[in-house]
Amino acid sequence: MKTLNVVRRGRTVRLKAPEGTFSYFHPERLFTGFSWDSQTASLLLLRTPVRRVLLLGLGGGTVARQCRALFPRAELTGVEVDARVVETAYEHFGLGAAGVRVEVAPAEEFLRRTRRRFDAILDDVWTPTPGPKPLLSVRDWASLAASRLGVGGLYAANVYGRVARAPESRAAVARLAPHFAHLREVRPALGQTTVIAAGQSLLAASEAHARLRALPEEFAGGLGHLSFIDITTTARAKE
Repeated sequence: MKTLNVVRRGRTVRLKAPEGTFSYFHPERLFTGFSWDSQTASLLLLRTPVRRVLLLGLGGGTVARQCRALFPRAELTGVEVDARVVETAYEHFGLGAAGVRVEVAPAEEFLRRTRRRFDAILDDVWTPTPGPKPLLSVRDWASLAASRLGVGGLYAANVYGRVARAPESRAAVARLAPHFAHLREVRPALGQTTVIAAGQSLLAASEAHARLRALPEEFAGGLGHLSFIDITTTARAKE
């Protein structure tokens, strides 16, 4: 497993590994400027109500807390491979307030055994040792994720997207394109990672921007750094 440490600076808590920060918590700052915000905001691309969300790679629950704030009635299920991380999340990252049903299991194992369908799957899975995410290394990952989505559902993966690691985001697009009609990028202002969102019937980037601006100011302001970008779209969506 990864070597993880809880690092405090003032009221900010981070779950850190040699590769970087895996979770962020501040009791008065819900949003971060990084791709945790992108994962949560990808739900604004959905045309259907957000009722059931699956969080793969729960970590300290940064995205779970954001999802709970934006979608207070949604059923949240978090999957985390390391029980120690779950304990840390409850102790130091306020996970208890997010109302998440937690499953301690590898993400792939959970996806293969569950028969539940979700409105959205947010994939923040990183391997215990340096290597590609399951989206890029497990042959049928994209089709497996698609099979666990309800009608109109969304799959969104956190991947490297800046210049030095841009090939990973391009590879993610190549893996997802055969299985989903619409692809969008939700790009944060900060950090090396971005989010690639996929679905059969997603809103256009301009529509997602409008939906974000219509949120209460406390949310719209915190997520205002994000950019929604159309990657692929069907002819029907262009009409």
